Amino acid sequence: MRGLPALLTLVPVLAPAPLLAQKSPAPTLPTRPRLVVVVSVDQLSAELMQTYGPELTGGLARLSKEGVFFTEAYHDHGFTETGPGHSVLLSGRFPANTGIVENRWFDRRADRLVYCVEDAAAKPLPATGLWGSSNARFLGDGLGDWLQAQVPGSRAFAVSGKDRAAILMAGRKPTAAYWFSGAAGFGTSTTYAERLPEWLLRFDGELQARFATRSWLWTKTPGTPEGRVATWTFPGQVIRNGALPRLIQGAGMPLDKTFEARFRKSPFLDEVTLEAAEALMDAEKLGQGPATDLLALSFSATDYIGHSYGILGTEMRDQLHRLDRTLGRLLEVVRRRDRGAWVILSADHGGMDLPEALSDQGFPARRVNPPIFLNELRAELKATFKVDADLILESPEPNSLYLREGALKATGLDRKAVLARMQAWLRARPEVADAFTAEDLAATDPSATGSPRDSSLRVLLRRSFRADRSGDVLVAFKPWVVFGVPPVEWATGHGTPYAYDRRVPLIFWGPWKGGERPSPVRTVDLAPTLARELGIQPGTVDGRALDLRKEEGLPSSPPRHQGKK
Repeated sequence: MRGLPALLTLVPVLAPAPLLAQKSPAPTLPTRPRLVVVVSVDQLSAELMQTYGPELTGGLARLSKEGVFFTEAYHDHGFTETGPGHSVLLSGRFPANTGIVENRWFDRRADRLVYCVEDAAAKPLPATGLWGSSNARFLGDGLGDWLQAQVPGSRAFAVSGKDRAAILMAGRKPTAAYWFSGAAGFGTSTTYAERLPEWLLRFDGELQARFATRSWLWTKTPGTPEGRVATWTFPGQVIRNGALPRLIQGAGMPLDKTFEARFRKSPFLDEVTLEAAEALMDAEKLGQGPATDLLALSFSATDYIGHSYGILGTEMRDQLHRLDRTLGRLLEVVRRRDRGAWVILSADHGGMDLPEALSDQGFPARRVNPPIFLNELRAELKATFKVDADLILESPEPNSLYLREGALKATGLDRKAVLARMQAWLRARPEVADAFTAEDLAATDPSATGSPRDSSLRVLLRRSFRADRSGDVLVAFKPWVVFGVPPVEWATGHGTPYAYDRRVPLIFWGPWKGGERPSPVRTVDLAPTLARELGIQPGTVDGRALDLRKEEGLPSSPPRHQGKK
């Protein structure tokens, strides 16, 4: 695999980075487009673009060739997950300021883990669960809010395969936000509407009919090169009924309980997401009015496929080819609606390959079993302080650790002493790169300057830390560490502070002269850049407006589209 070392290299520092929490200069008055579409491809790393880009001929290829392509764009925070990443893109703020520090965190008041967009006060539409999803936990605002407040008649919509992606790109008060709800189709919650619009009811009805009558079989696209043979057999099957490999049961049978999970980890999720977005554009006449409409669109299948099969197998290779065609269709649809429309492409995070495959290539990849790891830490604390009580809470992943306040109080132990012992034990572990207490991070300046390639672990975790939501100790594991051992739902993951998870594409396709820009920039720069180009004033942001008409900073490296041969 000649592309693997390039794909997974951690890159050195080469250029300075912007300051944080800046106000953009007074906006100019440009000719605004009637339609702006911001696309996030979940788990689309810049390395995937580099590796498979030369094979592509559709939308991804067109964006790369015709757009202003920042090839060294970084999420400049530590916990690179879907919720935090999407909260950054159109707010221009780090997760510490959006409040979305992780996909889930421990709510000390509720005394339980909470999901970043769960909201008991919101009811799902259609009624598919006990509670709905909303932006109640999201702090601040975003591009859609700035646009609607300053440009009369503007609207802001969001569509995604995931609720957290749509909600966290939509901002504080979008016109509407929709996401895939499984066999029921696409929905929303009562935070955004009193009822589903007629156009969506029609769309969902047609989609449900297809679920009931069509055989959904994922086979390799003709002409797509083969990738590594994965542990999980290809072609992947999205089967209406039953779970036996290569089995399609008869039409008209009720959907089985695992259909949604299988459907999500296939390219079909992106296809129906685009169909829902097209239905929205038609029904709401996006790009047809005198003002500017914003559509935030997140494609989620790449993330599910990456988790399930890794990023260098045939599954991901085929997914990128299919995504390339899906995006090509999107570009045509958008430009038919508004010849001057802008499309911006980025991602919420990257990802890594299966640790077993990385080990075969000589990388120090390993798996960590979270329950065993946490039990060893508990045993260490019990032995050190001679107590029987568990001093730390259960956690699905051991990168954010919370003390049991009740146990601390009952044992009379000194909090600082317990934290110091936890930190020392963690730093001595071979899987751990570093660990920081909440006190350490609270005392760390998040506005440290320098290239986003060279941000320290401490600063990266500080930008993912919020005292009222984050753990008492935040842990950075070493590169190539994956949580979970087989049998496990997800074969590999992301969430680390390293380049393979932080580096993503950032492309602006519009009236600007295209070309690759190799100087390092941050994803928090996206929102203030669009604000300036639209002639509006952003709220407080942690990024800066990039100049799309000239090179930023100093040259850093030759173009990185090497790819595989």
